[in-house]
Amino acid sequence: MNIPIVVLIGAVLGALAAAGIYFEPREPYKPQIVAAGTIRGTLVAVLTGLSMSPDSGWLSGLGLGAVYGALFGLVIYLAKGGSASKDAPFVIPVSGITGALSGLLIVWLAF
Repeated sequence: MNIPIVVLIGAVLGALAAAGIYFEPREPYKPQIVAAGTIRGTLVAVLTGLSMSPDSGWLSGLGLGAVYGALFGLVIYLAKGGSASKDAPFVIPVSGITGALSGLLIVWLAF
């Protein structure tokens, strides 16, 4: 596995997924949220990459990335207060989709 490629995939996808916060004019902590999204994406990508082998198929990468991404999204959801937060529920599906895409790109580009 090519670690720098995995980290780059995770960081770019995490930053892109978190960049949507700039459409919320009332959010005061936009750079911090994008930084946290970048770190989340990187961690999901590294965990996904370490869970796969060179023989892993694209479906395996897609599934592992989706599971790890959704679990990290669940952590963020719970840390923001669960259902009490109005935007936190959107974090879980976006994290799962980003993780799935990350896993797919890791299979294609890093192995």
